[in-house]
Amino acid sequence: MIRKDSALVVSDCEDESKTIMGDQDEVQGEDLPPDIKDWSKQHVREWVLKVDGVDDSVAEILFQEDINGPSLLLIDSTDLKTMGVTFGPAKLISHARDEVVKLQKEESTSSTNFPGGPCKPYPFHRYHHAHRYRQDSILDVTESGALDFIEPCHEFKGFYNTPEKSKMSKFTYEVLRFASACMNSRTNGTIHFGIGDKPDFKHGQVLGVVVGDKEAYVEGLKNAIDRCFESKYKQIAHICIKPPRFVGVLNNNCTSSDKCVIEVDIVPESKICVDNFFQTTLKELTRTQENMDTNNAKKEGIETVTTETNSKQLYIRDGGSSKNIRPKNQTPKSNKDWSDQFKDRVSQLSELRKKAEEKHLDVIKSSTQGSRLSHMITGGSPSLDKSHFERYVIVTNKSHPIQLESLEFLVELNPTAVLDFDPESAKQGLQRHFEQQSTVNVHLPVKFKITEGVEDIANKLKLTRDTSWVFCNGGIENENPSDIDQWLKEKGASVRDVVSFLCRKDVLPNQRFLVIFLLLSTVSEKMDPLVEAFMTFYQELKGTEQILCLCENENAFSSWKDLIEVRCGISISDRCIYELSFPEVNGTVLSLWSKNRTSRRFLPCGGESKVPLDKKVERSLDTLEVLCVNQCEGGNEDKLLKEENFYKGGKVSWWNFFFSEEPGSTPFIKRDKFDFIVNTVIPDLCSLTKACVLFHLMHVAGCGGTTLGMHTLWALRAQFRCAVLKNSKADFAKVADQVVKLLVIDNEEQRPRLPVLLMIDDFDDKEKVFDLQQLIEKECAKKNIQSKTAQVILLNCMRSESPEPIPQTADSVFIGNNLSDKEQRLFENKLAEIEKTHKNAETFYGFMIMKTNFKPEYVEGVARNTLKSFSMNQKHAQLLAVLVLLNVYCKGSSLSISLCEEFLDLQPKPICGSVKVEDGFGKFSPLIARSVVEDKLVFEAVKIIHSSIAVHCLQELTKTHNVSKADITDFLLTTQRLYESTQGRDKLLQDVRHILVKRYHSVEEVSQFSPLIQQIANETPGQEEIVLQNASKIFPKDAIVSQLLARYYYLKKKDFLEARFWALGARELSKNSSYIADTAAQVIKHEMMNAISNNTKEPLSPDELNNFLKMAQAAIEAFKETQNLAKKESIQRLNIDGDNSSFNVTGSLGEIQVGVLIIEVLEKTPIFSFDNVRHAILSEVLSGRLELQNVEGNDKRANKHRSYYITLREFEDVLYILN
Repeated sequence: MIRKDSALVVSDCEDESKTIMGDQDEVQGEDLPPDIKDWSKQHVREWVLKVDGVDDSVAEILFQEDINGPSLLLIDSTDLKTMGVTFGPAKLISHARDEVVKLQKEESTSSTNFPGGPCKPYPFHRYHHAHRYRQDSILDVTESGALDFIEPCHEFKGFYNTPEKSKMSKFTYEVLRFASACMNSRTNGTIHFGIGDKPDFKHGQVLGVVVGDKEAYVEGLKNAIDRCFESKYKQIAHICIKPPRFVGVLNNNCTSSDKCVIEVDIVPESKICVDNFFQTTLKELTRTQENMDTNNAKKEGIETVTTETNSKQLYIRDGGSSKNIRPKNQTPKSNKDWSDQFKDRVSQLSELRKKAEEKHLDVIKSSTQGSRLSHMITGGSPSLDKSHFERYVIVTNKSHPIQLESLEFLVELNPTAVLDFDPESAKQGLQRHFEQQSTVNVHLPVKFKITEGVEDIANKLKLTRDTSWVFCNGGIENENPSDIDQWLKEKGASVRDVVSFLCRKDVLPNQRFLVIFLLLSTVSEKMDPLVEAFMTFYQELKGTEQILCLCENENAFSSWKDLIEVRCGISISDRCIYELSFPEVNGTVLSLWSKNRTSRRFLPCGGESKVPLDKKVERSLDTLEVLCVNQCEGGNEDKLLKEENFYKGGKVSWWNFFFSEEPGSTPFIKRDKFDFIVNTVIPDLCSLTKACVLFHLMHVAGCGGTTLGMHTLWALRAQFRCAVLKNSKADFAKVADQVVKLLVIDNEEQRPRLPVLLMIDDFDDKEKVFDLQQLIEKECAKKNIQSKTAQVILLNCMRSESPEPIPQTADSVFIGNNLSDKEQRLFENKLAEIEKTHKNAETFYGFMIMKTNFKPEYVEGVARNTLKSFSMNQKHAQLLAVLVLLNVYCKGSSLSISLCEEFLDLQPKPICGSVKVEDGFGKFSPLIARSVVEDKLVFEAVKIIHSSIAVHCLQELTKTHNVSKADITDFLLTTQRLYESTQGRDKLLQDVRHILVKRYHSVEEVSQFSPLIQQIANETPGQEEIVLQNASKIFPKDAIVSQLLARYYYLKKKDFLEARFWALGARELSKNSSYIADTAAQVIKHEMMNAISNNTKEPLSPDELNNFLKMAQAAIEAFKETQNLAKKESIQRLNIDGDNSSFNVTGSLGEIQVGVLIIEVLEKTPIFSFDNVRHAILSEVLSGRLELQNVEGNDKRANKHRSYYITLREFEDVLYILN
């Protein structure tokens, strides 16, 4: 049917997978897609032309009918006849099509069953190795005879077709034959059961066998040795023949199977075997073999014993098999001569074996890989406490239970993400083991696909807070694992998304995270997913400097190195550790932590006792920074560095308190309010009966309020369970839950419990503090926590906008910017100590500002002297100006280290000693300090050291260097490089938006714009418009920014056309906001007000009246829309817990204001403006008691006023709406 030169399908299968199609000659075309579903109509025509017995015209018919591959599969002979194809050719085409489909199915099956790639045998004479085989992989050793006596020879047994009742006898028979051959040949050896051989399988193909009772094989072999070896050699045989080893076999998708390979190692050491040779009597075993089916015996390679069953056998290794060399039918004399001759031969073998053993004696390797590991995992730092790398990403594969105890270092590394290619990791692997000791968030790769803001995705994944465990080959959420040859097609793209996401500069810190490939299983196939993962990281990171590979042994390393070299064309030897076992790796990494990091942490309990705080529990309290009783003990932090950062103006750390308590140090400065808080306020609060109580520590920015709060916690850490809230924007319900968890840790039965003392900072609204207090009380009630005393004390450190003292109350304390005499003396004493230990104490501006009692002259001098060389053309000066502006108008703002490095072209490298960002700021570096920002992502940043420094720097830039606020703001808004993909981008945008739109209201006045916009308008009139226009470009989809522009144009510029444009744009961006709708209404109202005030003529003309009433009608409709939206918002808020937003009444108020304007307009018409009577008539009309037509009927000048009445009747509904 098919012509010999025609192409049926394209096949890439090997010879053994090719199929002859019926009785036709096999053809192979190279011009048709392998799958018929992929054929075009041109392919179909070409194929029909090659079908025997079918005319070429039929091919043209199918082509004209647009028959392609998918439609060819659906048509039958009837369809072909309908097209005009006669019955004979139609049948031939249908049959040929069916043959193609059949062939494709056969080829698909053949391809699926094709053996896998090469694999190493299980390490010789080992029993506790993690090595496992994969189904259908091929052992890269062959059956062989003696090599060098030490390198083991191998023998394979399929063991797949042996009847169950014969398995034990076959096993023991084959083992003893092989064992005696190895012992007599003095060679190490391994016999494998469950490894296939030709002709049924590839030589060395892993098949595996199902073993029910493993102990039976162990005992069976022991018994067989006793039965088959001579009495004097039984003990030697037991020593040389090792117990069976059962090596697990994995499925092709890396899941566990019920199969294993049974292996027995033979180790005939010279000191054990000496010059003996070993004969066996396999009578008992071979008797069973004779009863086996002959065909099965041949298939299995079993020697069927006949004449030898009652005699002794002496086996040696002969090539890949064991050969019995004992002569048959010997006389006693010939037997003795033969024995003497063979004994001489054995003596020679024994001597050779002894020399080989001496040559292969284990020696202590002169390895430097321990120090190399230390250097690579820290980036060249002296310890992991000070590692150059801020984050770690682990990529790993199938683990073995015996490895897990040697991976403790992973828990201490607290990796940001783990890409796990073991689908059974959650069930019985590394993830399950890790989760028992730490917190994890389990994900599938699809969650990393960018479908929204990058930082929003990272926030949902809790990426920088808990370890994200990514199952890269299924195993969770009902996702099935993929076979190794299907993984790339089915899951490769989604895992690439994960790698690309993690390597983004706005996710993890550029050049400051390390990717560790933890090879728990040997990677031996080029299609292995780990190879693809490496390739993707290599491409994303543009090299291997941020990659470290940990291989369990040299074989695993050799295979991995070769695969990567083929795939990437690079050598990774210098990025691999392979001479250290995992226990050695574990010990080395753990030794790089200080005692403080690895030792247990303790919480206080009743009676001055302590309870341990487990690492997993502590990490689960991810909204809290828990202060333990033994905080900082055993640490190796740099005292001078910690003090320098604090005294310069950085945030205080627990280390500062710890170092101040060391012998020889002066105590940490106690503010005057410290003793009052510790000895009076907190004891009074503890006596209250509420579950959660609070007091406010109000403080002027930069006067040490937060430091005082933390000092209080430090002093009370043994009497309370102390913690600091990490992020004031955290989910309060989650915070409440974790606070109560902290309260009851190993404390449920304790009466009374030690309360929790929680410090909260950076709240800008006391209402939020009260909300948190209520939620904690609800959580206590929910957990049935009852007590006669307070269980949770909230210490609220809150900035006061005014430096004026606030009256002290029972629940508040105020810290101002004026030191007492006592405090000044303490600062003098501390300065004397600082100057002894720090050479650069004069740059400790944060400390000196307080020491000089916040004198403006000192701060002005610092700003003036530091900014002498300032030039806005220099990059570091530009960044400093931005930082200053942000800090003045948005308290606590900062710029990420990543952004600064990118902007300053510092080009960080993944090694310790790279240029520090502080150095990039040059002479301005004393004005900045590092901080950690808790936002959607957790990242390191720099900020201005003190709020007063920022204020005076901004003044100095304007006064001395002619750099206005408008100049800096425009630079901030128009420099796109500031908003490129770096960490903290979203936080920067939030801060920029804040300084543009955040208004501050006081009792004296209502602010129309943010302080920045107002001051720009005052200092550089007109520049504020440019600033706002630039703001709209950086926030093109922000309704509030568009609203801001609308407000600016109708309030300041009186440009109502432009205002209407921006107001409508804001409505489009936020259609359901009553506040945005109100702005659109306000534009119309203000346009009407402006028109009225500009019209000085009286009376109004009919046309003017018409215009005013049109505007009034539009304004009223817009304000009514505002009211409707406000009602909907109010209903929605009822379903949101904790939403106490007030009802928006601006729509109602605006409508009333328009009504007043209408009255003002009507009073300027001749109908209502002549005398008191006319005013009374207006009141009657507007109240609805008098209709307009009656007014017209009684108007003596009705004809003269006709145009007015026509206009009024047109807008009569507007008039009556006012009643």
